[in-house]
Amino acid sequence: MKLSKKKQPKFIQYRKYSHHEHDMDDFDEDFWPVIGIMLSILAVYTAVIHFIDYLTWNAIPWWAEPLTIIFPLFLLIMKERYDSLNPLHWWPMFWGYHAKLPEEDRITIRPTDTERIMKEHGGRLNVYIVDYEHIKFRRKKDAVIFGLRYF
Repeated sequence: MKLSKKKQPKFIQYRKYSHHEHDMDDFDEDFWPVIGIMLSILAVYTAVIHFIDYLTWNAIPWWAEPLTIIFPLFLLIMKERYDSLNPLHWWPMFWGYHAKLPEEDRITIRPTDTERIMKEHGGRLNVYIVDYEHIKFRRKKDAVIFGLRYF
């Protein structure tokens, strides 16, 4: 129960909010060491590729040697994003049909249930779990069946 203004004690002070000023010095402290580490990784990778190229009669131009890291970086990103190196599992990047999960608890996605839901709806080639509220299907037919079953 809230007291009226007249009945409130005089010692109560009202809370005043203000936003937090982010310290921009943290960016300067972390930026250059991270760039240095990334450039050293690129230098070591380029040195290894240059040595392999030296052993194979200089087939790669000198300017293209650092660019050979693009493909391994792409594979690393796909492994982190879709948890697979198989290109057949990367279909959610290009197409698919989103389905919002129902508000009721008929179907819920918890971290422990992901494998069960994937098997139940066709595996990695047919279903992708976007987050705990959305699921993505490769074919429209599967999304319609999912909607008819749970809605």
